[in-house]
Amino acid sequence: MTATISHTRLRVLFAFFTVASLLLSARLAYWQTVGRAELQRRATDQVRSDLAVASQRGIIRDRSGAILATTVELRSLYAIPAQMKDAEGNDTRLAVAAALAPILGEKAEVLRAAFESGAEWLFVRRRLPEETATRIAALGLGGLGFEMEPKRLYPNGAVGAQVLGFVNDDGLGQYGVEGGYDDALAGTPGRLAVARDPANRELALGLRTAVAAKNGDDLWLTVDLAVQNAAERELAAVVEREKATGGAIVVLDPKDGAVLAMASSPTYDPARVGSASAEALRNRAISWTYEPGSTLKAITIAAALDKGVVTPSTSYQDVGYAVIGGRTLCNAQCKVYGPTTVTQILARSQNAGAVFVASKLGAADLNAYLHAFGFGLPTGVDLAAETGGIVRALAEWYPVDLGTISFGQGLSITPLQLASAYAAIANGGTLYRPYVVANRRGADGEHRTAPRAVRRVISEDTAATMVTMLTTTVDSGIANAASLKGYSVAGKTGTAQIPSDDGRYIDDAYISSFAGFVPAVDPRMVVVVVLEKPQSKLLGTVPAMNTFKAIATDALRYARVQPDRP
Repeated sequence: MTATISHTRLRVLFAFFTVASLLLSARLAYWQTVGRAELQRRATDQVRSDLAVASQRGIIRDRSGAILATTVELRSLYAIPAQMKDAEGNDTRLAVAAALAPILGEKAEVLRAAFESGAEWLFVRRRLPEETATRIAALGLGGLGFEMEPKRLYPNGAVGAQVLGFVNDDGLGQYGVEGGYDDALAGTPGRLAVARDPANRELALGLRTAVAAKNGDDLWLTVDLAVQNAAERELAAVVEREKATGGAIVVLDPKDGAVLAMASSPTYDPARVGSASAEALRNRAISWTYEPGSTLKAITIAAALDKGVVTPSTSYQDVGYAVIGGRTLCNAQCKVYGPTTVTQILARSQNAGAVFVASKLGAADLNAYLHAFGFGLPTGVDLAAETGGIVRALAEWYPVDLGTISFGQGLSITPLQLASAYAAIANGGTLYRPYVVANRRGADGEHRTAPRAVRRVISEDTAATMVTMLTTTVDSGIANAASLKGYSVAGKTGTAQIPSDDGRYIDDAYISSFAGFVPAVDPRMVVVVVLEKPQSKLLGTVPAMNTFKAIATDALRYARVQPDRP
């Protein structure tokens, strides 16, 4: 019996094979034309591997070119525990741990536990000193190897730690210049693509493409290493002598706001950052706020002179205290001075006198001048983690605040803000934004930082008058201990109580400070010294002034500044 196939079924089969043929032809045409590049990419990926080409991190130098931070390649020790076997195949992890322990200064059981943790691969110790790496390599221990890794070095140890910051194990800049300029310093890694055979061996004649790494920029700072050394040495010495909690020093060039030195205590060593406390990492010059005390009287008086409500010879009858907003505010020890001029108010640091001047000026104008001098907002310095302090809005002032703020209580500032404000007085009345990086040099050329004048805060005449008054304060006033043989000095002391959490003040604990510039005429530097809880307490301004003198003496000698007095 012969089977027959219906015409309908034949037509269906024919249609099916026709459509299938068309689809296959269309697919083949697609891969030969539109999809050709994708097929080539997939095929290439099977025999190609991408390698990252590390960029070199930029060098940081001081203003004269001395190296502050650089990078070297060091050997990091790694382990492959499964390969720790002797010639007979016996496990040698215990022996390897015992051999490494004395060299690395580690307990053998700690190393053994790491080797027996089940990890296929692990770092034993990263970035070893070359001598240590050489000793380990000479042992010829199985299962160990070395990998080159960059290590950031700071040739001057802890000097400039808070300004510089550090680089973590992942190569990322943290804090200071290292953190703030991390992108510029790090550069851009390159890329190398090579062809490999099925055994993953590089083919000498295979596909090879490369994108060159862009090395990081080198940075030249405004910091002067000699001045920085002096500032850190003197700060460490006075903190130790005074058993102080800490402190900060800022040295500025008043002509343009360049930071010549910035020291903070407590401090740390960038090479041993793992052992540093959170407080040591903090740059107190820009992130520590405190009540400035009598150093702010210079700002109050400058504002009143600029508004024309007083002159240096304006006088009043000092009775030892002033009553404002229903509160009685006294001079130190409630001392009575009798007839007193504005110049004498500054020279003697009379609280009642500051209240008298502020009352002439008025709360609105005092508030406006405080903001004009840069208080209440960050200075804009090119360092991370700067705070702006607190100057309350005028609407939040009580009547007594006009009096307390006039002599530096009831507001908070940073050492850098105070240095910038005194620099404005020193340079003739212009507030500059402080800066740390002077220029950047990289593959695309050199980029210099242009000094930035923020605003004029007082007139040239007012600034000149204030220079004379502050010079009198040092020559024959309360700041006489800051005087320097052969040089005119302008400056003001400050002593302020420390607020407690409940809004009161801590008993018998003070912030002592001195802010000044030298020479008084055509000044080369502004120096601010701030000490937290010095043992001398109310007499803590004397150590602050002595610290100023030591720094200024070294800096003037180093810069070969000629004396301006016989």
